[in-house]
Amino acid sequence: MNQRRDARRNRARIIAAAAEVFREDGAGAPLNLVAQRADVGRGTLYRHFADRGALIAAVLEMRMGALEQYAATYPGDDLVEHLLVAICRLQLDAPGLFTAVRATAAPQATLETVVAQAQELLSGALDRARQARAVRDDVTLADVLLAIAMFDGVISVQSQVPGDEPVERALTIVLRGLRSTARSELPVPRRSLHLPTV
Repeated sequence: MNQRRDARRNRARIIAAAAEVFREDGAGAPLNLVAQRADVGRGTLYRHFADRGALIAAVLEMRMGALEQYAATYPGDDLVEHLLVAICRLQLDAPGLFTAVRATAAPQATLETVVAQAQELLSGALDRARQARAVRDDVTLADVLLAIAMFDGVISVQSQVPGDEPVERALTIVLRGLRSTARSELPVPRRSLHLPTV
């Protein structure tokens, strides 16, 4: 039983360490840095994650879980806005993570599950916003997913423009386009979701 508990703890530490290392050094960072940050040996890392793709998929799963927990306790009708801000900031935390997913042999079943969870979460938040008239009547889930893809594009060229200005501007433009007229000039919500650390 203790071995199983230790294994679960090591796996969680590796995932949290990977999220931090990817944030600092990009998704292509050497995996030995992840092992060092998690304070485990390379053998332990590879027992849990056969390759980079499996580790990246686990990081995405962890992020998805954090988003679901956040949504479960968020009381407002503007949840979809806060989810978009959180997702954008998570993308900014680890630029290139989505590209790395496509470039590695990430477990397809895991990725499909994460995508389905994200769509369900965003769809529910969008329905909530529609009922409260917090978004325009013609906003669809496809629009929300397109916004996330747009954030990824802005972040990919972020290094060419110093500071957070391009990302903040992208959030402002996207939210202004999704919101109902009465809410269009409200400021971008502050980030309120933070991931666990090692």
